[in-house]
Amino acid sequence: MATRGISVLGATGYTGGLIVRELQRRGIRCIAAGRSAPKLQALAAAVDGVATLQADVHDPASLQRLAEQSKVIINCVGPFVDHGEPVVRAAIEHGAHYLDTTGEQPFMKAMIAHDEWARRQGVAVVSAQAFEVAVSDCATALTVRGFRDVAAVHVSYVTLFHASQGTQRSVLRMLQSAGYAWERGEWVEQPPARVVRPLDLPALGRLAAVSFPSAEIITIPRHVSTPEVRTFMAFSPLVAATIKAAAPWMRRLARTPLAALGARFIGDGTAGPDEATRTGDAFHIVIEIRGVRDGRAARRQTIVHGKDPYGLTAVVAAYGAQKMCADGYDRNGILAPAMAFDAEDLLGHCREFGVSWESTDT
Repeated sequence: MATRGISVLGATGYTGGLIVRELQRRGIRCIAAGRSAPKLQALAAAVDGVATLQADVHDPASLQRLAEQSKVIINCVGPFVDHGEPVVRAAIEHGAHYLDTTGEQPFMKAMIAHDEWARRQGVAVVSAQAFEVAVSDCATALTVRGFRDVAAVHVSYVTLFHASQGTQRSVLRMLQSAGYAWERGEWVEQPPARVVRPLDLPALGRLAAVSFPSAEIITIPRHVSTPEVRTFMAFSPLVAATIKAAAPWMRRLARTPLAALGARFIGDGTAGPDEATRTGDAFHIVIEIRGVRDGRAARRQTIVHGKDPYGLTAVVAAYGAQKMCADGYDRNGILAPAMAFDAEDLLGHCREFGVSWESTDT
């Protein structure tokens, strides 16, 4: 294991390239893996000290070679519902820890089936180790402290950011899949925009939060005992009403041949916002808890603020890989971010990169 290090699969894609550069900034050498030899050569020329390895998610032999050389595989090849499981299986089989940047509910829910196998192998498998969902998952773990019973967890995103090609392709693919909510203590299928509710933030005014199938629905119930988890995206009331009205048609359209044509127009996942655009992007994550604290009904709200979601994703992924590589890391199984890492430490690490938060009890 001493000769095995961190590898980034999908390193020539937009998010993978950011992670490779973040590891380089930290002085960590890694293996950049991907399908295209010319693209890997170009990346090696641009990032001093990075080794390369050709690997394809549809080539088991290449994934075996990658896993045998890796102590941690960071997987950035999506959509994960189509391409993720072979990488997870190769990592578990060959004793490599695994983390990825996906927020795709169906993939993450399906991977829980490998929990016992991963535990036997002493391997940690962590999805959503990214701006979305690791930050909110860990913030939720801190927010519920002191609550004896948690009746509901609501997570709302208020974002201003420019989506990469890879994100656009994944969103299009997810519109073709079942989305889930956590209701009455179980996962139930629920289409986007089923619920719209008001959201008031002092700095942003009155918004409308539209339900959407974010991966906190999968992660939070793994470590917080609660009968209800809902996730929302906030917009102006007019935009929210338009989305709710259009949602059924969007889902039907995503299941037609036009969706495949749309994916072609989106591109291959290698392009995304430039650094100047990224650093102007911002987000707020609102976490609302209802439950019982000190014998009385109580509410707590935590608001997380930050910028540059893609840059933060690279930071969070690199942080996770470093922790997994450290001597004494002994967590294993299919884990939510707050189970795989110390929630307070992860959020504290993000402070250096512009993340802040505050909590209010009511």
